[in-house]
Amino acid sequence: MILVSACLCGQHCRYDGQAKPDASLMARLNRDDVLPVCPEQLGGLPTPRPACRLVGGTGADVLAGRASVVDRFGVDRTHAFVRGARRTLALATTHGVRYCCMKAKSPSCGSAALSSMAAGLWPKGYRPVLGVTAALLMNHGIEIEEIP
Repeated sequence: MILVSACLCGQHCRYDGQAKPDASLMARLNRDDVLPVCPEQLGGLPTPRPACRLVGGTGADVLAGRASVVDRFGVDRTHAFVRGARRTLALATTHGVRYCCMKAKSPSCGSAALSSMAAGLWPKGYRPVLGVTAALLMNHGIEIEEIP
């Protein structure tokens, strides 16, 4: 079973109510083995919802209580992001997931900080994001492929 950000599967679950379907990703995966998830919805946030950003650190820092997730109006959404990450991990564990494909630049799913940050490989102007869910999944040994 491969966990995939639901927006990449074509589900309209992004903060703006849109999807980011990735036809090439879906073509290379066996659809019977795909587990689509949206950690933000699993955390109880509606769609659409105000855009959120990490404040004070990475998703790993959020999990450690050293950073937060705040929406564009300044409302703290940390609890929902952590709850969504934990629920995503529970689903991954239940289904034996060892590998996942997650959406880049997301405060939940982004994982660019893992490889690109260490190598300094991100494009000019791109700020790598290690999201809350991605950090939790990595902490539990689940490999992440970040999808642009």
